[in-house]
Amino acid sequence: MDNTEIKVSVIMPVYNAGEYLHRAIGDVLSQSLAEIELICIDDGSTDGSLKIIKEVKRRDDRVKIITESNSGPSVARNKGIEVATGEYIIFLDADDFYESDLLKTLYDTAKEHSLDIAVARYDIYNEEKNKFLAPTEEPESHIFSSGVVTSKNEHPDKILQSTTGYVWNKLFSSALIRDKRLAFDPELYVFEDVHFVCTALSTAERVETVDNVLIHHRVYSDQSRARLFRKYHSQVPVVYKKIKEFLMRHGLYVPLMKSFLNMSAGRCYKIFNLLWEDGKEKLWDMLHSGYAEEFGWYRHEKDAFESLELYEFATNVGLYTYKEFQTRTEKGKSIDPTHMDKETFDKQKKKKENVSKFKFFFRWKK
Repeated sequence: MDNTEIKVSVIMPVYNAGEYLHRAIGDVLSQSLAEIELICIDDGSTDGSLKIIKEVKRRDDRVKIITESNSGPSVARNKGIEVATGEYIIFLDADDFYESDLLKTLYDTAKEHSLDIAVARYDIYNEEKNKFLAPTEEPESHIFSSGVVTSKNEHPDKILQSTTGYVWNKLFSSALIRDKRLAFDPELYVFEDVHFVCTALSTAERVETVDNVLIHHRVYSDQSRARLFRKYHSQVPVVYKKIKEFLMRHGLYVPLMKSFLNMSAGRCYKIFNLLWEDGKEKLWDMLHSGYAEEFGWYRHEKDAFESLELYEFATNVGLYTYKEFQTRTEKGKSIDPTHMDKETFDKQKKKKENVSKFKFFFRWKK
C-alpha cells in the first residue's frame, strides 16, 4: 500500500502476549477502515509472540515489525512513532480486543471536526469473572460530550482531569505529535501513558469524544491494577514532576495550574488509598520531602481543590511526615486546614522547621 494512503498508524507494543495476540491483531486487520498500517514492536518476547507476528505479516503487508530487547513500553512506542506514516496514530495494547468500527469511527470524527485527539469510550473485561464492567469516570469527564469539540482553551481548570491517562482509547493527530515533539519518556517504565496523555491534552486545540464503546480493556482480576500501584507507587510523583516540567517549558503551567493541582493531588491520593500501611507511609513521606511543595499543593486556598477531602490530604502531606500526622491525629491535634490560608500554612511550616532544628541542635549538644 502506498504510504500516502495510510489514514491510521496502529502502534502495538508486544511482550509475551501470545495468548491474546491473534485476537488483537485480527481485530485490527479486520477493521472497517482498511487504509491502515499495524506497527508491532516486539520487546524481547520469549513466548513465540514474534513468530505469530511474522506469520501474520506474510499474509498482510500492512503489518510492520520492529524488534527491541526488553527496552520497555516507552521506547517501543517511540520507535513506532518514528516509522509511522499515517495521518493519525493510535497506540493499542496486544491483549485488548476491539470493535470492528473503532478506527473508522475515530478517524471519521477526527477528520470531520479537524481534531487533534479523538477519544473512544471503553469498558473493562474482567477475565477472572468473564464479565464486562463500566469504568470509573474521571472527575471532570463531563466536559466531553459527543459532537462537541473542546480543549484546554475552554476548560483550563479541568482538562487534565477530564479523561483517563490511557493512550489506547485515543486517536492522536500525527501533526500534533510531531509539531509539539510529544514522546513517551524512556525513564518511565510505568505510568508513561499518563505523561503522554497529559502533555498531549495540554497542547491540543481540538478534542472530542465519541459515545460508542469501541474498546474492551482486559484486566486479569479485581486486584491486578491495585497490585500495579502497590508495586510501582514510588514512580507516581516522578510522573507528575515530569508533567509539570513539560508544562513549564511550554509556558502552559500558569494557565493550567489549577488543573495540574487537582490532577496530581487527586491521583496521588487515589493511589495512596490503595496501598498497604508501609506503602502509604513511603508515598506520603516522598511527597512530604519535596514533591508536595514542588507541585504547589499548599499554595492555594481550599476553593482551588475539587473537594475538601483532597485539600486536607494535600495540606497535611505538606506539613507533616506520615508518623507526625498519625500521632497528631491520635492525640486529636490534627490541623483543620479548612481555616488555613497560605500565610497561616507558611507560619505553621516555619514553626515546625524551627522545632526540628532545635531538636537536632539539642541532640548534637548532648
